[in-house]
Amino acid sequence: MNANIWLLGIGIALLTAINTICWGYAIRDVGDPQITLKFLFRLLINKWFILALISAFLASLLSYGVLKEMGILAGRFFLSLGIVATILACTLVLGEKLTVKELIGVTLITVGVILIGK
Repeated sequence: MNANIWLLGIGIALLTAINTICWGYAIRDVGDPQITLKFLFRLLINKWFILALISAFLASLLSYGVLKEMGILAGRFFLSLGIVATILACTLVLGEKLTVKELIGVTLITVGVILIGK
């Protein structure tokens, strides 16, 4: 696998992590979900919600290149780097606690991606 695919995968993982962080901040800003027009309006004009939508859209577009190059099965597994980036970003930025189970999962995903990437 060439370096461009690795860079693309890392970029997608970062966008995925940014998306999760933006959602975290949007939830903190807007509060508990409610089925009211006031809540929906506050959500739609929230800067974090808008950034979450943009980052998700960009990650989806870029994922096309990885899936096209690697195929669906290997590409989807490779894109699971987004899960690793999300867990690490939530731990570092949002202050979430990393459990042993999550650490084992991050390790297994990372090893799997490295093996597929060779």
